[in-house]
Amino acid sequence: MNDYQNTAPKKDQNILHRLKIRLTDIPIFNRLTIIIVLVFFAIFLLSYTNFSTFTKDKRQTTLNTVNQTNHQAISKIDDYIADLSNITKFPLTHKYNDISYLRELESFQEDGVSSLIFQKLNEQMFNDILGYKQSLTSCFIFNTSGKADYKVEVPIYKAFNPSKEPWFLETIKKFGKPNIVRTYELPYVVKKSSPHYVFGISRGIVRFETSTVIGVLLVNTDIDYLRKVCDNMKVSNDERIVILDGDYTIYDTKEEYIAKITPDDIKALHSAGENKIKKVDMDGQELWISSIESSYTGWHIIRLIPTKDLFSDLESMQRSTVLFSAIILIITVLVILLISRQIVNPIKKLQMFMKLAETGNFGNPVNITSHDEIGSLAHSFNSMIQKINSLIQEVYLEQIKQGETELQMLQSQINPHFLYNTLESISMMATINDDDTTSEMASDLGIILRYGISKDKSIVIVAEEICILEKYIRLQGIRFHDSYKVELSIDEAILQHEMIKLILQPIVENAIYHGMNTIRKDGLIAVQGYESDGLLHFIVSDNGKGMDKEQTASLNGYINDENNNFKSIGLRNVNKRIKLRYGEAYGITITSQLNEGTTVTVVFPSEPV
Repeated sequence: MNDYQNTAPKKDQNILHRLKIRLTDIPIFNRLTIIIVLVFFAIFLLSYTNFSTFTKDKRQTTLNTVNQTNHQAISKIDDYIADLSNITKFPLTHKYNDISYLRELESFQEDGVSSLIFQKLNEQMFNDILGYKQSLTSCFIFNTSGKADYKVEVPIYKAFNPSKEPWFLETIKKFGKPNIVRTYELPYVVKKSSPHYVFGISRGIVRFETSTVIGVLLVNTDIDYLRKVCDNMKVSNDERIVILDGDYTIYDTKEEYIAKITPDDIKALHSAGENKIKKVDMDGQELWISSIESSYTGWHIIRLIPTKDLFSDLESMQRSTVLFSAIILIITVLVILLISRQIVNPIKKLQMFMKLAETGNFGNPVNITSHDEIGSLAHSFNSMIQKINSLIQEVYLEQIKQGETELQMLQSQINPHFLYNTLESISMMATINDDDTTSEMASDLGIILRYGISKDKSIVIVAEEICILEKYIRLQGIRFHDSYKVELSIDEAILQHEMIKLILQPIVENAIYHGMNTIRKDGLIAVQGYESDGLLHFIVSDNGKGMDKEQTASLNGYINDENNNFKSIGLRNVNKRIKLRYGEAYGITITSQLNEGTTVTVVFPSEPV
């Protein structure tokens, strides 16, 4: 064994020696070429790695921008529909010279004849409504039999009777609540060159004294509004955007599909999932599909973006990079040849004169006029042959010396063992002095510190995480004199499942400090844990002061790095660690109601041991 250990270093030295000899046997031109090629390859590899990282980040940024644009568009449509809904309340308060609009409408409902006063009331109301938003194009007031008075921006040669239409019947059934009217073709348009599509809001007008619907107000918007919204979203002219209500097409950039049953291939794209983007092949074309649903209207916006258009700037950049790299490579090769010749040719010339000197011919000095190292060597050689008796023994060559210095920063760290040993000493002293509470606190704190600081493993089983959480809860209970209760309800079936450590403690800590800080009694924090559909769910809820919708939305944005409106880093850190390990689909969701409490839900894939 010892003989082997002694011979191994010698064998390595022999290999290095032979490699060194082989390298010295390679001509200088070849060695220079190899060195420059290796340097160029290293630079190319580093540049390629950086460019790949940049490309990946750029792609993700582009996809995030698509998602952001989706949210902005759906919010804009929702706000617009909400405004239309408010506009339809006009008849409830509308008067003309102190004459109630509802009284005149009731008369129109009974005999279907619009009086002069009713017409004046309608004219004033229609002008007010259509002047409220530029995109509004028509306004109709119907009695329940479908007879109408109206004003339209696009001339029609007679009113239409919608009394049998589903939207009209649904509006009456809703008894005064707004009803979204899907896109339809406005009938009886004068000089129609193409279908005139509109969508709108209808509302039943209720006479509350008699609890009856006495009319229906319909306010229409030209489909051009949705066209403009979609045009502002589009990445390119080839992008297709579809707005659906169930299986009905509200709008499609391929306008021949508007106001029709949605094609099956578009319906299938709902599987892309809300607020997600995925790549699919459709009709031989690679597309990126995104889908978002409005919680207000129930409409879906589906976008079909060709890959070549979505990442066109990246593809252009890649082509430019390849072209630039090729040019740099050609220039590098030319520079290698030029530099090598400038170095090698003088050396060969010097070599030739040295061979002459070997034969005893010292009368021909080498003619090299450069002032670099080779010129200096030639000058020395000339001096040598001039002073052959004193300089024949040795020739000195200058060598370029390069030095590199590295600055290193040292981080001083507190030795964790010092903390553990100190806490154990405190625990022992407390035990000796019969102070059981202090002893338990010191012991629990030491275990929590050891668990948090230890770098041995970042993945633990649920049982370990719950054990540490219980100790933390016990410490906080002592600190706050048990002013609140913490209830744990963890399914035993998940105790041996794996999870990232220190997920639950920061969330419970947040509930204590922000949820229980105003509770004097009956404070409750509930911690649940269970598995469902291959996912682990942990839910931490409290009955504290809670937050309003704006605060909740802002906090959800903060933990997802969308704003910096909060100072606490605990929840954001937990959310980041979950997403880094399991993916962007998982993490923390916060819901809250002011004066009722807050619920934090953690979801990630189940990993049984």
